[in-house]
Amino acid sequence: MGMKKHKWIYWIKLFAGLGLLYVVYSKINSRDSILAAFRATGWRYIAWCAALLLPNIALAFVKWRYLLKNRFSGIRNRQVFGSLLFGYTLGLVTPGRLGELGRGLFFQDRDRVVITGLAVLDKLANQLIIFTLGSLSLGAMILSRDLFQLSSRLPLLLITALLLLGAWSIMLNPGLVRRLLRRLQERYPQMPRLASLASAFDNISFKDALAVFALTLLWFLVIVLQYHVLVLALNRPAFGESLQAVSAMLFIKTLLPFTFGELGIREALAVYFYDPFGVSEAAVFNAAIIVFLINFLLPALAGIYYVFRVREVKKASRNADAAVKPADTSGEAWQNF
Repeated sequence: MGMKKHKWIYWIKLFAGLGLLYVVYSKINSRDSILAAFRATGWRYIAWCAALLLPNIALAFVKWRYLLKNRFSGIRNRQVFGSLLFGYTLGLVTPGRLGELGRGLFFQDRDRVVITGLAVLDKLANQLIIFTLGSLSLGAMILSRDLFQLSSRLPLLLITALLLLGAWSIMLNPGLVRRLLRRLQERYPQMPRLASLASAFDNISFKDALAVFALTLLWFLVIVLQYHVLVLALNRPAFGESLQAVSAMLFIKTLLPFTFGELGIREALAVYFYDPFGVSEAAVFNAAIIVFLINFLLPALAGIYYVFRVREVKKASRNADAAVKPADTSGEAWQNF
């Protein structure tokens, strides 16, 4: 029953996203031809956007490898890359791309809970950068462009600033996170996995946290640059304006994971936050669609190979367990992959 319910939710989110995307498309297209804007964009700008996928994936790979090798020895680059794309595939079909936390399922010979803890750290770094830049961008747009009609702006800005300050204080203090998790494990001994989760932070220092956040910031700026390149075909916004619009869009989008892959939500928010800078709605709509296809759909499709590979290895492992053998060689087979 639970599996059937999950499938229904998946299809509801998919059709809701497609429906919202059609509504946004129709509304924009009635004022500004989306097809004409796409033709005006030209393949040169799209090619530049696609080329930026390489540094996008490379930065995500370097950061994930940094976290894994900081905790485990003998991790191969092909395993790092495979688990990264494996996570992309799982993340495509889950709200807020939470499926990326399932990267630990890719490994058969490591502590998966520890790897899940590292994936959580990776994800939190992404979200903290998005939330910080998104909040700063929203604050700037509220103060300078009256983006929202708020009766009292100062309390909202102060609360946001305090929350971000608290989040950064915690994330830059891995030892504190480790102690909190261990105290939770002592308080709830029926949850032994908390100890493994805490051990994910054993080798993480302040310097390591800074390195992770630096790589995350560069990764985020590449995404902003992809949007900026695409809207440059029809408009000439400053990069700072694209940084504000994309940061605000990604921030709010993360809070509204109601459709498959945030379809429709992303496009509507991108148009809304670029509007104060006078950028063509059709150009922004096209940019949001193209970036989604390049950054998320392509890596997720490539990751399907690793999803099936994991299933094959698990099946082989079950067969090996069922057979009478003097030793289990499934781990060796996985290491050779």
